[in-house]
Amino acid sequence: MSYLDDCARVYRPTGRMAHLLRPNDSPSVGYPQALCGMRNPLFSDWLGTGSQAEHERAAQLPLCPGCEQGAIR
Repeated sequence: MSYLDDCARVYRPTGRMAHLLRPNDSPSVGYPQALCGMRNPLFSDWLGTGSQAEHERAAQLPLCPGCEQGAIR
């Protein structure tokens, strides 16, 4: 299993691409930063780890190039 597999694949409510959160970061606790440096606006959670529909949407979106690079460093 790679580091990439351990990261949570998430997206912003209006997002057109998926981002990766570090393995121990929660998408809805605190103010988690994606591997590319992107953060959601305050009081807005990342989506993608809740319902089955969220999981599927996160899987279908293209992966942010910055997060992909961050995962292989």
